[in-house]
Amino acid sequence: MNKKLLFIFTVLISSITVAQHDFKKVSDSLQSLNSKKIDKAVTQLGLQPGETVKIFAMFSVDTDGSIVDVKARSVHPAFEEEAIQIIKELPTMDPAIVDGEAIKQRYSLPILFKIETERERKKRERKEARKKKRKEGKHNKND
Repeated sequence: MNKKLLFIFTVLISSITVAQHDFKKVSDSLQSLNSKKIDKAVTQLGLQPGETVKIFAMFSVDTDGSIVDVKARSVHPAFEEEAIQIIKELPTMDPAIVDGEAIKQRYSLPILFKIETERERKKRERKEARKKKRKEGKHNKND
């Protein structure tokens, strides 16, 4: 089972290397989730800091490179909604090519959502504050 997941993940990553820089955007979006629905789901499920929720996102890249047919499965609908929203925000990708023609290709992407511990939250907030200061400093130099 693990080899199959690794293979699927490897195929997905190799198939979407043209949009590799955009996965950072997805990762950043996942890390900065601040949704009331997610907070409510975490409470309802009794999840503790440090626990992980697995979300299976499925989508297709159409012949024109657009992302269509987005679906997700998880333990709570709030996690599914967030995954769908994030996948829909991905940029247009290069479609799969078979015999010189673009085809619609289906992909699945496992997403792990880790509940932050208090220590991780503080570390993230410090990092975000430093990043904001640097950005403001660069902006002020350009004035």
